[in-house]
Amino acid sequence: MRLEKYIPIFLMYLIPMVLFSSCADEKDQEEKEKVTVSAAIEKEIRFSRTYPATAVALEEVELRADVVGYVTGIFIKEGQEVKKGQLLYQIDPTRYEARQQQAASAVSIAESNLERIKKDFERYERLKAEDAIAAQIYDSALNELRNAEQELNAAKSELENTSIDLQYASIYAPFNGTIGFSQVRMGSLVNPGESLLNIVSRDDPMGVDFYPEERYLNKFLELSTYETTLEDSVFTLKLSDGSIFPHPGEIEILDRAVNRNTGTIQIRVKFDNKERKLRPGMSATLIVNETENESVILIPQSAIKEQMGEFSVFVVENEEVKQVKVETGRNYQDKRVIKEGLEPGQKVIVKGIQKVQDGDVVEIIEEKES
Repeated sequence: MRLEKYIPIFLMYLIPMVLFSSCADEKDQEEKEKVTVSAAIEKEIRFSRTYPATAVALEEVELRADVVGYVTGIFIKEGQEVKKGQLLYQIDPTRYEARQQQAASAVSIAESNLERIKKDFERYERLKAEDAIAAQIYDSALNELRNAEQELNAAKSELENTSIDLQYASIYAPFNGTIGFSQVRMGSLVNPGESLLNIVSRDDPMGVDFYPEERYLNKFLELSTYETTLEDSVFTLKLSDGSIFPHPGEIEILDRAVNRNTGTIQIRVKFDNKERKLRPGMSATLIVNETENESVILIPQSAIKEQMGEFSVFVVENEEVKQVKVETGRNYQDKRVIKEGLEPGQKVIVKGIQKVQDGDVVEIIEEKES
């Protein structure tokens, strides 16, 4: 039997086997997953924390009437800046001027009466020294002198009271600041301690209140005595429109106690406000920066996998996937600090993490750093 007779039969079986082997190799290559990786980087970072905050006036006074009467003068434009000692409101002073004049007359009468009684008493003293007057007459003159002195003191007190009432009929600015909307109009009847006329607040500097948790109290106690708080811009302010307030701040007040209900402590930070950008009641975000930089390892947030409270990442070495447990730290922008488990330069999977397992061989795509 010749060999040539069996060659076609052999080729008929060989060719499918070769084709099957080739397809299997192609299939293996097609099944190699493509993943995007990013290198863990080491970076010097100055961390910060943010807190919701509210602007408050360091000085604010409610202007209230301290005497009864009708408003006869309003000398301000609502919302304007006022100077210390500037006349703001006038309550009808007529009745208080009359009372003051009456009290002044009573003082004059009491002074004259005392002067007359003093002269009589001096004469009685001389007679008593010569034993030329009865003791009862001398004692009566002494009592009359003491009564006259008391009457003068009472008259002077009444004059002082009426002068104070007359003074309170004119309301002046207690300090430089901005005045708000007037709560009374010309002719309004006001009563002592009840009628609110307006509110004056100091504009510069301005306070900002925030409420950190008590676990940060020691940190803020240290910052309250930190000498270069302003130079290092430890406290900065982000306004509601997203802009950054141009001046740094410093701690003005730490509350005496921690709030038992919330576990927080009220802290007030003082900011220069020459441009009047801050107004009482404004909402803002207080940024508290660390005083020193910290060297940390960072990876993208998307590389971290959490399961049962434990964190891990997939590291690629020589195209092989290895799952590594890590200890995470604080967030920084779109990245996370890794305290333990990674070294700088190691490549972690950031895209395709759901498709791979420990030990898989993958094709990597390098992520471009932004």
